[in-house]
Amino acid sequence: MVSVAFFGSHPLGEACLERLVAHDELTVDTVVTYPRNYDSWWEGSVHERALDHDLPVLTTDEEDAVVGADIDYLLSVYYPNILGPDLLETPREAALNLHQAELPRYRGSNVFSHSIMNAREDDHWRHGTTLHVMAEDVDAGDVIDRKFAPITEHDTARTLYERVRDASIDLFEAQLPAIAAREIEDLATPQSAYDGTRYFYAKDSLDDLKEIPPEKLTATDEASQLALYDRVRALDFPPHEPAWTRVGDRKLYLTKSDYESVLAE
Repeated sequence: MVSVAFFGSHPLGEACLERLVAHDELTVDTVVTYPRNYDSWWEGSVHERALDHDLPVLTTDEEDAVVGADIDYLLSVYYPNILGPDLLETPREAALNLHQAELPRYRGSNVFSHSIMNAREDDHWRHGTTLHVMAEDVDAGDVIDRKFAPITEHDTARTLYERVRDASIDLFEAQLPAIAAREIEDLATPQSAYDGTRYFYAKDSLDDLKEIPPEKLTATDEASQLALYDRVRALDFPPHEPAWTRVGDRKLYLTKSDYESVLAE
């Protein structure tokens, strides 16, 4: 049996964990995730799902307990922490991450928002998901495989997140036989082999974009109007705070979708 330490969260993490548990040639030795009582904005819990399968669970602040463990792979899916070299060097075969964007085009955070904001100018109307080898630099390791989903004129960051999750599950499941056969690194392609534009976004990359000055809302040229429309869509990810403007002493939210959870606060 090929052994795995699974680091993950979100509904995508739950779906990937289920597929690992169901695979006849893989065994999950440890799950590392948020604490059981973690107050997440998403539904479900990797922690609870792991306990349902009687799997050993560590919390994110206990991750170093995996260093030196007898495992073949470390698999990361929406894990919040950046892993250090001791953890990355622990598995015999590889440490792999399922990144929710096309590599090497989009490294870092807030990828759904930036993908929508860049789609028009770049004429790049698709968003990817990538299984890649983990490296010390964030999202910089060799690419194993990618899948894509379309970006539409009507997408918000949340709808794109939901659509790409399905593509990510398909990608993850498709590579499980190669993981079980210890052949996954034979599929690795260095990111330097890919052409095209490359972006890196930090976790705070949206902080200065949410406030939209009132004068921008009155732009009459089509390019400015479309850029504003794309920005509002890109910042529309319930239950997180969307774009907003200020009229007098009132803060007005600018959204495309229903945002009752925010407006009720």
